[in-house]
Amino acid sequence: MTVKIQSAEALTQLTPAEKRVAGCLVAGASNSQGAQELGMSTGTFTRHVVSIGRKFQITSRAGRAARAHAVLESKQVAPPPAPATVPRLTAEDLRLLRAFATYPETPDIARAAGIAQAEVRSQIRKLVAETGADNETHLIGLAHAWGFLGAGRSETSPSAETASKPVGAA
Repeated sequence: MTVKIQSAEALTQLTPAEKRVAGCLVAGASNSQGAQELGMSTGTFTRHVVSIGRKFQITSRAGRAARAHAVLESKQVAPPPAPATVPRLTAEDLRLLRAFATYPETPDIARAAGIAQAEVRSQIRKLVAETGADNETHLIGLAHAWGFLGAGRSETSPSAETASKPVGAA
């Protein structure tokens, strides 16, 4: 009997319950808010968040935003609804946003964003405020909805010309 080795895609497939939890996660819900919304205990919701992280090899407790990015990149959940007006972000803001989406730990975020570790959290809070996100994880969901993150995006998308226009405006 041959052993069938699963593909990386198969190993990262979320269960239906994990997809529901991931939908709450990318919308920025806390564990207690998501649990209440889905009618499950906070412990069950948290176990699903941990399982999602494990599937994408994100085991850090600080990796909530990286988990959200991973499930959005895998296209297993859709980004949350976003305001039609896309915020204008600088190149430095985009570099920080991409680092924050990719790395769960502050030293790695700082290195990838080219900023001091001591500045990481304050700069992320600034991005949350500037974009109107509810929190850091919601920021990742909105960034996917606006095209700042995700497969097929360009280094500058959305372009500087369209960055302050509503999505879909010419």
